[in-house]
Amino acid sequence: MKTPITSSEKEMQQLALCQRLIINHSYGCQDALRRDMQRHGFQAISQSTISRLLRILGVIKIRNARGEKIYSLNPQEQPEPSAGRAIGEMVISVEHNAEFVILHTVAGYGRAVGKILDYRALPDVLGVVAGSSVVWVAPRDVTKTPHLHHKIVQTFGLTAVLSQPVAVR
Repeated sequence: MKTPITSSEKEMQQLALCQRLIINHSYGCQDALRRDMQRHGFQAISQSTISRLLRILGVIKIRNARGEKIYSLNPQEQPEPSAGRAIGEMVISVEHNAEFVILHTVAGYGRAVGKILDYRALPDVLGVVAGSSVVWVAPRDVTKTPHLHHKIVQTFGLTAVLSQPVAVR
């Protein structure tokens, strides 16, 4: 039986998903974002909730390479890298498919997260590649990718809110 989630947990889930969707996709309108939020389990999400999430996340509209206006996270609104912040707070999402695990971080924290994973020397990790805001983790055995995903979530003290399995395309 599933444990009911509180409204603050639900809002955190919505914020994490909204942020991840904006990072990974191009949205020109709130309705397209709302439809994707619905596809990811928030069927009853309203346009006003989307608007509030965008405001909380500090989302702005920018022009992409084709000149279209799309939503983007405002770099000036994102948390500044700081030694005083818990590193787990800087992990936006942890996802996996059958072959690898990806961690999305606040800009500037990817390498620190990668170093922590290297330092931990998890036996199921074959290798870690880290950029500014993305960490790619290769499992030693792809049959254990879900287990590795779980271990990484535990390593950073995260919850299932930020972790999602993804389909291989």
